[in-house]
Amino acid sequence: SPLSHHIAWVGLAQALLLGAEFVLDDPPDGARPLDWIIETGATYVMGVPTHAIDLLAEQRRRGGQALGAVMVFYMAGAPIPPATAAAFLDQGITPQNIYGMTENSSHQYTHPDDDVDVITSTCGRGGPAYEVRIFRQDDPDIPAEAGAVGEIGGRGAALMLGYFADQAATEAGFNRGGWFMSGDLGRLDAAGNLHIVGRAKDLIIRGGRNIHPARIENLALTHPGVDKAAAFAVPDHRLGEKVCLAIVAAGDAAPGADGVLDHLHRSGLSKYDMPEYFIALPEFPLTASGKIQKRDLAEAVKGGTISPQAVRFESLATSPGSS
Repeated sequence: SPLSHHIAWVGLAQALLLGAEFVLDDPPDGARPLDWIIETGATYVMGVPTHAIDLLAEQRRRGGQALGAVMVFYMAGAPIPPATAAAFLDQGITPQNIYGMTENSSHQYTHPDDDVDVITSTCGRGGPAYEVRIFRQDDPDIPAEAGAVGEIGGRGAALMLGYFADQAATEAGFNRGGWFMSGDLGRLDAAGNLHIVGRAKDLIIRGGRNIHPARIENLALTHPGVDKAAAFAVPDHRLGEKVCLAIVAAGDAAPGADGVLDHLHRSGLSKYDMPEYFIALPEFPLTASGKIQKRDLAEAVKGGTISPQAVRFESLATSPGSS
């Protein structure tokens, strides 16, 4: 991640507080990140899920059984795919699930004594320096009902004062109660653990039905032939939007659309949330911090740069009331 990203700030702060050595991802020419992790003896690695996925793929290609001396892998910037977290746990590495952004740092995180379900499916309960509350999607000034999905708001010591020299953006970033509104959707469980659903702007609305891309992506990533997955909206004149699933294959041959849809169905995805377009790509457009640029994928479809195939999950054809 770039040094301007909140992950780098958190890493530097932890190193200063604990007296640790802070190693940058700056390997010698010709060396891979995995080589650098092993050479430096890193025990605690920080990055976004894309970095973790790439490291695991490199490890599989080499037939390695461990990531050097790594004991904990901190992941922030995007929800951790459960399959990625499980891959670390299987080799004795604890994934630390983190939620935050440059505006409010890594304020939500899992703890060392959390059980596997909490680590793999939530961003934990965080600490005392930052408070999280869920607000209604249709009104950011009104708290959502307990357990309901809404926009994630927060306040506390880790929060910025505002956007530099941009009063309008600062005012737009807070609700009337002074809570910073993240633009992310989530819910809090009974134990106070934060479950991330996805970005509000990434929500796909198909014929009035709200579809959260993160669930489709997480299930797609449990397919052995899928290395990366991104679900995003494509326009439709009748339903408003339809779901397109793009993947990057884990091997040389990409799995076919029918096989992926069948896997999604067997993994528990509702037939009403099934992708209706599918494409396998050699790579995804990424931000400087390693996040998948879904907007670029959607624009590429609109502009004809990439052409996903229309697909249809077979059981839909015989389901009453399907559309």
